[in-house]
Amino acid sequence: MIKKILKGTVIFLLIAGVLAGIWFYGVKPLIAKIKGDVINLSDVADVKKDTVEIALKASGTVTAKQDVKVTAKPSGILKAVYVKEGQYVKKGQEVGLIKPGKNEFEDYKPMPIYTEASGTVVKCIDPNNTEKDLSERDLSLPRLGTFLNGSYDAADNATCFLRVVNMDTLLIPVYVSEQQVMKLKQGMPATVKINALGDEATDLQGKVSHVSTQTEKSGNRWSDSKGFLVIVELPRGKQNILLGVNASVTIPVQKKEDVLVIPANALFEKEGKSYAFKFLGGNKSEKVEIETGIANDRLVEVTKGLAENDKVLTALPYGESW
Repeated sequence: MIKKILKGTVIFLLIAGVLAGIWFYGVKPLIAKIKGDVINLSDVADVKKDTVEIALKASGTVTAKQDVKVTAKPSGILKAVYVKEGQYVKKGQEVGLIKPGKNEFEDYKPMPIYTEASGTVVKCIDPNNTEKDLSERDLSLPRLGTFLNGSYDAADNATCFLRVVNMDTLLIPVYVSEQQVMKLKQGMPATVKINALGDEATDLQGKVSHVSTQTEKSGNRWSDSKGFLVIVELPRGKQNILLGVNASVTIPVQKKEDVLVIPANALFEKEGKSYAFKFLGGNKSEKVEIETGIANDRLVEVTKGLAENDKVLTALPYGESW
């Protein structure tokens, strides 16, 4: 009889223990959450002093600051090419030979083609083929026997024989919106990253050298979008940067140091007002209205409503609707 009573008591205590565990570690916390009584410490952040920076981000293609089109003076047939792509030439150097006239039978004395700048020889890109994919374009130096249109006064009207570029200084043209261009001016610092280098890309320091005052077409054959042209100038230095590669540009437009900040996800806005949930310790919080300054995707400046070393929630307390 005693054994049965003891056995029943043990079973009862085991069942009671299981039920108590379920209550304290399962049901009670769940009810507390539903009632809004539980705050996870992982959702608590400090109100502290930090630096907030707003930056404009854009992308563009690397070009050379000096890019001189070399053409022949007279129109005629190309008889010789004295240079190769990638070769360095000096201003006034003879790079080709052209025989004036429309065919071989016209008896004119061949004339040399000279460069008007020092730099590296690169191929011309036919402006009539810019709508084609790169693989479809003819990017080679003109072949012997090719007829070249020349000009003694306007190189724009002549056939491009080759280009001479100086890659000591590079340019990255980017296009920005109407709202963005108002924040930019010449001389602003810019950080450049070469996309092709991926995680190995280092920050290169350049500056804004040109800010356009009117919109122009910024797209390609698939787009008719318009924007304001902004040019970032970058000293090449010892970096092995090739022309035509894509680059990401970051231009800081506003910066405040040693200001009171909260994480961006601790800011809650409703009906034109800004709020934060101040952590009071334990499982308590208080909704406070705040005033904010500048902000980026990481930090928000707080100008009123919170103090340094306060703590705020980065998630809505349970029971709050937003």
